[in-house]
Amino acid sequence: MQKVIIGIDLGGTNLRIGAVNSQNQMVSPVVISSTVIADAEKPIEALCELIGAYLRDNHIEAVEAISIGVPSSVANDKQTVICTTNIRNGKGEVVFDHVNIAQDIAQRFGVNVYVNNDINNILLYDVMANHLESQQMVVGIYIGTGVGASVLVDGRLLEGKDGAELDLGHVPFFQGNEPCSCGKHGCCECYASGWRLQEIRKTYFPDTKIEDMFTLHREEKPMRDFVKACAHIYAVMATIFNPNSMIVGGGVMEMKDFPREDFEEAVNAETGTDVMSYGFQYIYSKPFVGKGVIGATLFARSRAACLTAC
Repeated sequence: MQKVIIGIDLGGTNLRIGAVNSQNQMVSPVVISSTVIADAEKPIEALCELIGAYLRDNHIEAVEAISIGVPSSVANDKQTVICTTNIRNGKGEVVFDHVNIAQDIAQRFGVNVYVNNDINNILLYDVMANHLESQQMVVGIYIGTGVGASVLVDGRLLEGKDGAELDLGHVPFFQGNEPCSCGKHGCCECYASGWRLQEIRKTYFPDTKIEDMFTLHREEKPMRDFVKACAHIYAVMATIFNPNSMIVGGGVMEMKDFPREDFEEAVNAETGTDVMSYGFQYIYSKPFVGKGVIGATLFARSRAACLTAC
């Protein structure tokens, strides 16, 4: 029986779980609300129960590893979640705050468990899907509910001293005053994110469904300003990293009728002159429910290979 890796994409809204074989094909995917974990009295135990039920329901016995993506920074041990700002319980408390979530799961199932930032995993998937493995510098920015970023340098994910790198959604806009869920003011997410788009809809276009915002209002000032705010984030990262490719993704950027031409024009106008003298490739991440799940398994394999080599 072929062994599989169990990939989990634990997002702020939904949790996705699936078994991925050695050909990176996902089988038996399941999507449920993340509240199953967020509202549990013992979240890690609830996650173990969910994994166990998934294995039983799909008659899976040969498991190579379990790999979990979370919407937060992860310590460099790739087991400890630093702080899941976007996953909170009914009391408004973050569910995982400097907690090793891998240890108990590994003990329960007897396999290696890897934890990674979810955007890192999605970037790994997009690099594979677009055959970018040979590129020196790939930058991925994903604007969904919030803003996430990941950077791949010579095939390796960029890591900071502690694993708290690239918290791009909470880099402040200059002189920004909008309050952010993180407790600070003026963060990028306050101006370019899914929740900001919802605020624009409520304030200016209350009769429009969120999925129709770009279709019906892309030429109006609030929406043009929103696209420019998104572009500013990409321009800053392009100027810093001088990438081969910029991957554009996330629920906002993948919406129907998102104005790619206007967006790219704004990014190019704000990116540093030296970088733009060489330019870079725009690659748009395609909607696919398994990106985070398959990306988690790609990370597990790379991590296992690295640990073996070291």
